[in-house]
Amino acid sequence: MLTKYEPCQAYLENKLYPSRESWARYSIGKIFTAGVESTQQVESINGVLKKHLDRSTLLKKLVKEVERELNKEAHYSRLNNYYGSNPSIGLPSTYKTIFKDIDSILKECLMPIYCHFREHK
Repeated sequence: MLTKYEPCQAYLENKLYPSRESWARYSIGKIFTAGVESTQQVESINGVLKKHLDRSTLLKKLVKEVERELNKEAHYSRLNNYYGSNPSIGLPSTYKTIFKDIDSILKECLMPIYCHFREHK
């Protein structure tokens, strides 16, 4: 990019490059695929074509259906990325909430025994 857009080199290095993690994933995923499409994408589009294509189908309607399907797929991908990037905090386990006192006693009493056996192995 720096050689192709040399007049913008300062902007690219100072502004765009520091925030590369926010745009690089999108840019790479949307542009650089080396011409490879996943089987699922191809099958999805084929399913749309088969469902909406017959002799009387207008090209305009077909294009709208394909675009709708691609928009659904993009929406699903964005949701997937969103949920994948946000760590979730699960509910506390029953064991840690109900048996917390017992657990601390067991750790206190059994840990020396465990350490003793570990040293002698």
